[in-house]
Amino acid sequence: MRRILSLILLITVIGFCRSATPPPAPQYRPFQILKHNVNNVEMCVSNYGKFGQTEAGNSGLFWPKGSGQTYIFGAGPWFGTIDGTDTLVTIGYGPHGGEAEYTPGLKDMSSGDPNAIIFMYPSPWPPPADVFPMAPQVPKSHQDSWCAYNDLDISRHMPGDTRPIGLEVYQTVYAWNLSTTRDIIFVRYELKNISGKKLTNCYFGVCTDNDIGNESGTNANDIISGIVLDTFIVEGETLVVDNLGYQWQVADETGWDDVGAIGFDYLQSPWDLKEGQDKDNDGIPDQYERDSAYYAENVPPAQWDVDGDGTPDWRDPSQIPQLGMTAFKRFTLNLEPNKDNERYVTLAGYNFKTGEYTPYDTMPPQPDDQRFLQCSGPFELEADSIAIVLVGIMLTYWPKGIVERPDTALAKVDRTVQYIYDMNWLLPGPPPPPKLTCVPGDGKITLIWDN
Repeated sequence: MRRILSLILLITVIGFCRSATPPPAPQYRPFQILKHNVNNVEMCVSNYGKFGQTEAGNSGLFWPKGSGQTYIFGAGPWFGTIDGTDTLVTIGYGPHGGEAEYTPGLKDMSSGDPNAIIFMYPSPWPPPADVFPMAPQVPKSHQDSWCAYNDLDISRHMPGDTRPIGLEVYQTVYAWNLSTTRDIIFVRYELKNISGKKLTNCYFGVCTDNDIGNESGTNANDIISGIVLDTFIVEGETLVVDNLGYQWQVADETGWDDVGAIGFDYLQSPWDLKEGQDKDNDGIPDQYERDSAYYAENVPPAQWDVDGDGTPDWRDPSQIPQLGMTAFKRFTLNLEPNKDNERYVTLAGYNFKTGEYTPYDTMPPQPDDQRFLQCSGPFELEADSIAIVLVGIMLTYWPKGIVERPDTALAKVDRTVQYIYDMNWLLPGPPPPPKLTCVPGDGKITLIWDN
């Protein structure tokens, strides 16, 4: 009997050792939420549009990590277009009811495809290249995640209000665990037009319901503002901040030692390239900004990488004219756009109640349960082409009682956010996974790994 037990133990140990090296096969879950937690920002992400919300539908961004202190109740991308006389908006998160109109995976995947998941470094990673040829294979940060979702399932759209546009979204999240990046996380959207036709009058926005702590009932005390373009002098250094939306409060939260502020830097938006123009005054006509042949024939090699980040300017988003944040709209729990036509005009910078064009709601309102929308447009999206939007999310404390708003504190963190983007992610990436060896012994297992 002892021999049989020893044999069973040996077979179990050998089986364990063989399975310890390769990553485990991903468990099938059609609609999935995972948590980024490699640095101080603990944030939930999904494979169907929303982020910053838990599976139970509660606040899903915690800062500092492990504190249980919440700063986002829910967020997600909006995309709008006009198809003939039909106004269409697909949302990844609706603040009014937590709606998400996307479904996991690519357009041709079945709802039960086991690859329609979130891939998060180190495991499961990378996304299978034969299934997702557009997916990254090498991580940039210490905790990349990647997933794909689409808006083609009509049952996911709100009845009587909307229908699919024909979109696939490839979502990447980056988080670095460095002393300078511990309070920062990035969300990148590649939005592909799979409708088979050109989409016109398009707008892309990121909608966020940033509840700082308890915002229910009489506790609704958040304040919102935005910075379109401003300059700050911090410790003798000039900091330029643009396309930033942020939220804070002056009231304390029960059980919290301090209350911070959260900001979203709208770092990248769709291209703004017009024939015959030179919007960034770099001597290169807009139509050639992405043309490497033009650089080779007309631009001295010393000017092919003006910011020295190792990426040629024709492939460097920070060196190509973009639309930027064309609107920053604020609304509240009791007054927000809930239908496609209301959401579309909000994306376009209008007050959906009055019809007045007021693109930037940057003046701080009275404290309330606030949410905001950062937008870009209008632009056209050719069939099978992609538009990219990237936001950097940052959190910081600020000296309440000394200054009225957290602008300067956010500007200091935003300097790092902007630099990381401008330098094309020139940060240390994750180390390669160690080689693990299992050595079975008498009633024990010895694990040996390299550096």
